[in-house]
Amino acid sequence: MSGKVNLNRLLRTCENRGLCEVEETVGEWAFTVNHLPIKLKIKVVYMVLKRKFRAMPNYSIQNPEQRSPYTSVAISDNAEEALNEALRGFLVYWRPEKYKENTRFLPVEDW
Repeated sequence: MSGKVNLNRLLRTCENRGLCEVEETVGEWAFTVNHLPIKLKIKVVYMVLKRKFRAMPNYSIQNPEQRSPYTSVAISDNAEEALNEALRGFLVYWRPEKYKENTRFLPVEDW
């Protein structure tokens, strides 16, 4: 993926030392959503060994209908699809017309 570092070679060189995956950050996007009281960001990383892209927002969301907070993690063959799925997954639970004041947002650890 990266033009500067051969991450596959790095994996092969260090696998006997326990290295089992390398992730490269592809990008980070910020979204402005009507009435959303947080700055929603989604980061996409490329998982070298799996050859997949993973997208994750910087917050979990929990409205009163949910038992626990939801973190929208998406894995896909391309970065755009992963980003789109993670955003859509988050927005499924953002219902300002019903729960604007009663929705919790929890920062995702190690984001």
